[in-house]
Amino acid sequence: MLNHKKRPTLSTVAQRCGYSVNTVSRALRGDPKLPQATVQKIKAAADETGYIPNRLASSLRSHESHVVAIIIEDIENPHYSHLMARIEQELQIRGYNVIILCNNKSFASEKELAALAVSYSVSGVLLFPQDSVKTANEGSSAVQLLQANHIPVVIVDRSIRQQDIDCVRVDDEAGGYLAGKVLSQLGHRHFLFLAGPRNNTSQPLRQKGFLQAVSDYCPATNRSVRITEENDCFAAIRSGQLARLLTPRDYSALVCFNDEVAYYCMQALQDEGYRIPQDVSLCGFDSIGSDIRFLPRLSSIAHTKGYSIAEYAVKALMNRIEHPAAARQDIVLPVSYYDGGTCAGPVRLHRRPFDV
Repeated sequence: MLNHKKRPTLSTVAQRCGYSVNTVSRALRGDPKLPQATVQKIKAAADETGYIPNRLASSLRSHESHVVAIIIEDIENPHYSHLMARIEQELQIRGYNVIILCNNKSFASEKELAALAVSYSVSGVLLFPQDSVKTANEGSSAVQLLQANHIPVVIVDRSIRQQDIDCVRVDDEAGGYLAGKVLSQLGHRHFLFLAGPRNNTSQPLRQKGFLQAVSDYCPATNRSVRITEENDCFAAIRSGQLARLLTPRDYSALVCFNDEVAYYCMQALQDEGYRIPQDVSLCGFDSIGSDIRFLPRLSSIAHTKGYSIAEYAVKALMNRIEHPAAARQDIVLPVSYYDGGTCAGPVRLHRRPFDV
C-alpha cells in the first residue's frame, strides 16, 4: 500500500508500474535504450503518483545544479523587477533555473542570503550589492563567502573594486553628464538634483557627471544647482510631503537619480498645478517607461539600445562558470538619452502656492 504521507519517490513509481527502481530512473532520464512503450508507461505512473525528481540530490551527485541565485536589495523598484525578468529569460535560454533572494535593503542579511545560495549548491550568483560604497572600498563579505565556496559571482548594476569579481553596469558618470548636457543645451540654467542613496556607488558618479556638464555648458555667472539628499527625498515620499521638498521652485529643470523618484516628482508637481515640461523639465535615469508601456512617458537616461544589462550579466556569469580562472571583467555599457517629452526649453520661473 502506498504511503501518501511521504513525498513520492522512485520506489513509489516503481510500485505503481511494476518495474525496478533502476529501470524507472533510466526511463525518467530519457534512456534511449529502453522501449518507448516502457518509457511511456513509467512516465504515466510518475504523473499519477505526483513524482518530482529531487534536483538537489541530483546536483550533489553531478556537482552542477543549473540554478542561478539572484541576490537583490529592492524588488519593489520596477527597474529591478523588469531587469530580473529579463535575466530569467536569458538564463532559461541557456538551460538554467532561477531563485530570487531579496535582502530588503539589509546589509547584514546579504551575507546570510549568500550562505543560503551556497547551501542550495547554485551554479552561480548574480549579486546586486546593497552597500556598494562600503564594498567598493572594503570588500563584500557576501562575495568573500561565495568565493570561499567557489561559487561564480557577477556584480550587477553597480561598481565594486574588489579583485577577481566581474561587474556589469552602465556608465553612470557619462549618464549624469548626458542629462546635464541635454538640459543645458535646451537653455536651462537653474537645476534641482535629487540624489540617490549615499551607499550606492552609482549616486556620486551620476552627480559628478551632471555637475561637470552644467559647468561645461552653463555660464558660471548665471547658473545654480540645488542638491537634495536621498534620505530627505524618500522621507518626503513616505510622508506625502514631496511637494514641500521640491520648494522653493527656483529651478526650471529637475534631475532625479532614477525613474522611480522621477515618477513620484512628476505626480507631486502635477498635483500642484505644474505642467511638465512647460513649467518644469524632468529627467530620470533607467528609462523604465521604454519597457513598461503603461507608465507615463518620461525623458530618461539608460543603456544604449543593443546593450542589455541582463544579457551582458548572464554572459559574464556563463563565462565565469565555464572559465573559472579567466581575467576579471568590468563591463561598462554606453548610455543614451531617451526623449519622453518631459524635457523642453525653460520658461520664466513663476511662483505657485507651495513656493512660500
